[in-house]
Amino acid sequence: MKIQLTLFPVLFLFCFNPFLKAQKAVSDTLTYVKKFETNKEKYIGKPFSLLLKDMTQLQPKNAKSDINEDPSKPLQSTMFTFSNKDISSGHEVTLIIKWKPDTIPNTPIEFFEQEHNYRFTVSERNFFEKKIVKDIVVYK
Repeated sequence: MKIQLTLFPVLFLFCFNPFLKAQKAVSDTLTYVKKFETNKEKYIGKPFSLLLKDMTQLQPKNAKSDINEDPSKPLQSTMFTFSNKDISSGHEVTLIIKWKPDTIPNTPIEFFEQEHNYRFTVSERNFFEKKIVKDIVVYK
């Protein structure tokens, strides 16, 4: 009897495990990312970390910033893509974040982009989290 009582919860969890996933697969990336552009008022003027936190079903895979030659000028914008394809491949769903001007130097992000081949790693995430969102544009 004891074995049956222990076995039932294990079988129950095993059978329903696919329904208990924390993240659901996104079937339409463009529709999913467009939701954030539609609701951009929620994110404008706030740290980028809020937007990343709300992206529960899909996170950026690549990031490429529009870096000025003059290091004293602030970072203008960054484009994020959501597949493992090359960032310049085109025809990808792209989320462009325009940043509020700040005094954070661009040097770290230039290094990270070169070092990580534009992948959105923990280093890039840490760099962008505190930056303030000025605008959000999505296109394909």
